[in-house]
Amino acid sequence: MTVSRKIAQGFIILVVAGLSLVLAAGIWKEKGPKSGDEAPEAPVSGTEMKLTEMEFTEMEQGRRFWTLHAAEAIYLQDKKRTFLKNVHLVFFLENNEEIHLESNEGAFSTATKNIQLFNGVKATLPRGYVVTTQKALYFHAEKKISSDKAIQLRGPGTEVDGNVWEYRISDGVGMAGGGVSAFLDQSKIKIE
Repeated sequence: MTVSRKIAQGFIILVVAGLSLVLAAGIWKEKGPKSGDEAPEAPVSGTEMKLTEMEFTEMEQGRRFWTLHAAEAIYLQDKKRTFLKNVHLVFFLENNEEIHLESNEGAFSTATKNIQLFNGVKATLPRGYVVTTQKALYFHAEKKISSDKAIQLRGPGTEVDGNVWEYRISDGVGMAGGGVSAFLDQSKIKIE
């Protein structure tokens, strides 16, 4: 093993461990749910609008930022929320890469543009990495995706398990925390 590979491997392990501690400490400090983090309520009678094969695209600075597709959408005006089934959310990154999130259910806040995904969430990230969990939240103002449920990240030369996860879309940085266990195969890891 060359010295540069040892340094790269040590650096990756150090970064994952450090970020895990920072993220875990931040989660323990929080009191109560964040805006948009409350558990979704099932739609009740009095549904205002029900759509099938709904698609919504968010534009920023003249380009697509994300597109939300759902097989079914139930909009409740008084709650300013849309409840979703069979959700597919695509983020269009500046370097022509994409992030895909899929789930069985979700909720979209028309007031904040925050999106909750739950029940079988799968996030496909650039360079072949996949995160699976039971719940993920997209915070539109912060441009980040996070989960406070157990996660598994798999990809080239990487297997990471943890209890929390965050991915900042603006700079492409992901963090895992809360009892992280990791397996790294330096010969397969894609570092740029």
